[in-house]
Amino acid sequence: MNILVVDDEKMLVDSIAEQLGSYDAIKRVIKAYDGAEAIQKLSNQKFDIVILDIDMPKKGGLDILKMIGTEEEFVGTSVLMISGNFTPEAIKQASLHTKYFLAKPFKVQNLKEKLGQILLDRKKSVLV
Repeated sequence: MNILVVDDEKMLVDSIAEQLGSYDAIKRVIKAYDGAEAIQKLSNQKFDIVILDIDMPKKGGLDILKMIGTEEEFVGTSVLMISGNFTPEAIKQASLHTKYFLAKPFKVQNLKEKLGQILLDRKKSVLV
């Protein structure tokens, strides 16, 4: 499993990547520190899960989420939106393309639970 972690808070991205790197099921954790870098990485590699902040410089998370949710090359990619500033409008827009949200600051255990939910849902969709 390949995961892309995207946030403009470098310490948060590095911390998430370090935590996820210890799991056997996760082959690679790739980091991006802004939206433009995320788009570049998404165009070069296939990711199973993208952990994506809403508010970022250069390209916002909602724009990237819309791209992942509407372009055929990203079918099968799950997105976990993270933010310290979820607004009702942002959640409404994001809900068109994902059902996974996690408010910052969060504990590692909360992240693990969300990823577990995503993995369970992905497994169910393969069985259907």
